[in-house]
Amino acid sequence: MPSFGLEETMRYGAHTFQGDASGTEATTPETADEFAQHVIEAICHASVTPGIGRRTFERCMRALDFGSTVRVGFRHPAKAEAIDMIWRERERLFEEYNASPDRLRFLATLPWVGPVTKHSLARRLGIYAEHGQRAVA
Repeated sequence: MPSFGLEETMRYGAHTFQGDASGTEATTPETADEFAQHVIEAICHASVTPGIGRRTFERCMRALDFGSTVRVGFRHPAKAEAIDMIWRERERLFEEYNASPDRLRFLATLPWVGPVTKHSLARRLGIYAEHGQRAVA
């Protein structure tokens, strides 16, 4: 009989299934590292359960801390390549993000950030809080 996530709800609390950004504060990134981490976290959470997204993000950041490619801990080769590129180019991407007049449109240009993921990422980055908008994905 399927569990429908009862174990995860019991383990992590009722907020587990409220979306991949639940429990995280929407803050405007102050550094390129913070910006890249938000983008990487959104990519890791895309199309997977919150638990898997959380574990994947932790493995990716651990690999990047060691100076390795995230392919070491991430099975999806195209997402891993995108994450490696985002980490490598984080300074440039952060400058372009800050200079962009339409930040939501800029987010859609990032690799593996599609029409739904860009809204999730915008919530993480505090874009909707700045504009008083609500994301509907």
